[in-house]
Amino acid sequence: ALQSFKEQLSVTFFMEVIILMCWAIWKSRNDFIFRQVNPLVQNAKENFRREFELMLLRAKQSYSPQINRWIVNLV
Repeated sequence: ALQSFKEQLSVTFFMEVIILMCWAIWKSRNDFIFRQVNPLVQNAKENFRREFELMLLRAKQSYSPQINRWIVNLV
């Protein structure tokens, strides 16, 4: 399954995508349980995007252009 996902994404940072999407889903789940916020896909995507932009601050400089393009195309 991971290999298939890696091929679909075609990026060197595919594992970061998987981890951050799991985190975004977890945060949406917690918002639902503890704050009674409906778990919307759009909210999870927004959480993912924010976390990914934060990850960019600690990414290797050589990856920054590719990650920036990917984030822009994510919308």
